[in-house]
Parts: sequence; structure tokens; C-alpha cells
Amino acid sequence: MKSQIKSPFTTFIMGIIFIGISWFVYNQFSVPMVEEAEASKNWPTTLGVITFSDISQHTNNDGNNMYASIINYNYTVANKSYVGDRISLSSSGASTSSIREVKETLKTYPVDTQVNVYYDPEFPNNAVLEPGADFLTYLVKYIPWLFGFFGILMMWQLVKKALVLIIAFLISSKN
Repeated sequence: MKSQIKSPFTTFIMGIIFIGISWFVYNQFSVPMVEEAEASKNWPTTLGVITFSDISQHTNNDGNNMYASIINYNYTVANKSYVGDRISLSSSGASTSSIREVKETLKTYPVDTQVNVYYDPEFPNNAVLEPGADFLTYLVKYIPWLFGFFGILMMWQLVKKALVLIIAFLISSKN
């Protein structure tokens, strides 16, 4: 089996790509998502009513059952009625293999329960029942840093190789 030798140029380009993509994703997706989550803590509230609360089940590609809570609620802002379906900013469409977790959520939001609805004052149809950032929000925030770190490691490998070559050249030129 042949040993594959990476060229320094390829390592350099891949490092730049990793750093560039991580910077772009962080600035264009992660930062706005976290800012909105943090801002949602200060959104105005209105009373709403849970109108639908049920479990959705599907089988993923691995054959495992996945579950999601489906919560709908009605609320009114400035005499206009809205229907919301998000518990938190990152919960829309989220599923889990833990039916227990979904049942706990459904117990928290049974039909006909009054709830505080946090809504974006600029776009009242953007609403949640649980404001603020959660684990998934912070995961989305920090994953790009991981890719950037890999890019920096690639660049570091390139610098180490260059230093070894320079030292070898200096030693050989003195002899």
C-alpha cells in the first residue's frame, strides 16, 4: 500500500479553507442565533393557550425510533391573533430518541394550559415559550471554533515543517 505524502501547499490551502469557513459560519449563523436567543429573554410577553400537544414519531436512517413534541399555542399581540409552535428558538423540528424526554415536555404543556408567550416586538409571529439560549444554541456557537482550530493545527504543521527545513538548510550550509 502506498504512503500518501501531503504537499505543504495542500496543507496550507486546507488550513485556510477551514479557518475561512469557520469564520464565515460563526459570523453569519452562530453569532446571530446566539444574539437572538439572548435578546429573547427581554422580549415582551403575552398570555397564550396551548391548543395542541402531541408526540410525533418517525424512524431514522439507522432504524431507530425518533420522537418530537408538537406543541401549538394561540396568542394575541395588538389585537392580532397568532399561532406559535416553538418551545425555544432551537427546538423547531428537533427530535430525540428519548420518548421520556418528549413525554416530560408534553406534561409541561398540556392542551388548554395558559402559558407566557415571549414574542419578538418587531415580528410578533416569532415567538417562544422558553426564551434564552440552550445547549444546542451554544453548540452551534462553538462548533465553528473547532473547525477553525483544526485549520490552525494544519497551519502549525506547515510552520513546523518549514522550520525543520530551514534548520536543516542552515546546518548543511555550515558544513
